[in-house]
Amino acid sequence: MDHVDHPANPDLGGGEQMLDRMNLSHQYLRDFALPKLKFREGMKILDLGCGGGATIADMRRYAPDAEIDGIDYSEISVAKAQRFNKEAVESGKTRIVRGDVAALPMGDESYDLATAVETVYFWPDMEKAFAEVKRVLRSGGVFAVIDEGSDPGRCDWPDPDGNLHVWRPEELMHFMKKAGFADVTVDHGEDQLILVRGVKM
Repeated sequence: MDHVDHPANPDLGGGEQMLDRMNLSHQYLRDFALPKLKFREGMKILDLGCGGGATIADMRRYAPDAEIDGIDYSEISVAKAQRFNKEAVESGKTRIVRGDVAALPMGDESYDLATAVETVYFWPDMEKAFAEVKRVLRSGGVFAVIDEGSDPGRCDWPDPDGNLHVWRPEELMHFMKKAGFADVTVDHGEDQLILVRGVKM
């Protein structure tokens, strides 16, 4: 029987190997989007659906002294991300926990930046999740959604669990505006890469 990935929930089997592949294969996406964000020392960052932890590690290159936390629904992802960022976790600069983006276990106005890399495809309640992200951001904080598939008609990705939804840029912008984010913009890259971001006012 062929191995089947479950990107919506790595706990369903083969997750460790899938996360290794994602850490590598999403590098070009992170290289496209992260330089467009404004990093500064002393900021607090939350990576939503942190997967194997590579985004957290990459952001540390831009803000070495920042506190960069992660959250993921999958136990395997949390464990993998903790190992991938072992030094930062042990130093207290990074905390990675299991949780639901629609009910974030973080306090109000805790972060300056929230990132969601290749994860909103699997969020069952986008409006609730976007509202939660806004809640945990400080005034002036930025929410950045980074995806490599922005045209549903051109995506033929496997979806064994029936949980995959590819959002168009204008749909993501709509969710951000509905949640109350301002200055919502989209940057386009090659091969359907997009960075959609909004500011909490």
